[in-house]
Amino acid sequence: MRIIRPGEKLTRQELRFFANMAGRAYLNDPVHTYATKNPARREKFVSHFMMERLNTSNGEDYFYIDDENRGVCVWRHAHNEYGVLDFLKCPDWLYLYWFWPNTLRTLSAYAPLDVHVFDENTWLISPVFVAPEHQGKGIATALIQKSMEDLAKKGCTFGLEAQDEGNVRFYEKLGFRVIQTADFTKGNLRHYYMVKE
Repeated sequence: MRIIRPGEKLTRQELRFFANMAGRAYLNDPVHTYATKNPARREKFVSHFMMERLNTSNGEDYFYIDDENRGVCVWRHAHNEYGVLDFLKCPDWLYLYWFWPNTLRTLSAYAPLDVHVFDENTWLISPVFVAPEHQGKGIATALIQKSMEDLAKKGCTFGLEAQDEGNVRFYEKLGFRVIQTADFTKGNLRHYYMVKE
C-alpha cells in the first residue's frame, strides 16, 4: 500500500489518472446523479470535479493507494474547509466554464453539510473510490482499515459524510455510526454524518 502524507505530492498525471477512475466510480452517486442527469456527461463532469477535489488535497491530506492502483482512500482534516479559490488552483479549472450549471447544482447539494459537526481532531474519508471493474474485492475495506490503524497511532479520530443508504450500511460494518443528518430537499438528498466508534 502506497501512502502519500501531508507535505508530499502526487504528480499531475497521477491525479488525472485517479480523477478519471473516480469519474467512473461515482457515476451513480446520488449528488452527481441529481446535478448531472445525462450519464455520459456526468462521468466527464465528475472526473473534472474530482480532479479539483484531489488537487486540493494534494500536499495537504493523506492518500492511501492500493498497490495495483485499483483504489484510493483520501483523509482530510474535518475543519479544513474548501472554497471557490480552491477550484481556481486546479489544472482543470476551465471545466467550470463548460460545466458551471452542474458545478452549481453539485455545490448547492453539498451546501447543507457542516464540518463543525465533527470534533477538532477528526479526519474524514473524503473520498474513497475503487475502479468499477475491481469493486467487490475488499479493496476499499482494506484501504480504510489500514489507514485507520496508521492514523489512530497519531491520535486521530475518524468520520465521514455519506449520501447513500447502501454506503451507510457499508461504513456501519466498519464500526461507524450515524450521529446526525442534513437534508437537501430540492434534490431529495439526505447527508449522513458518521463517526467511528
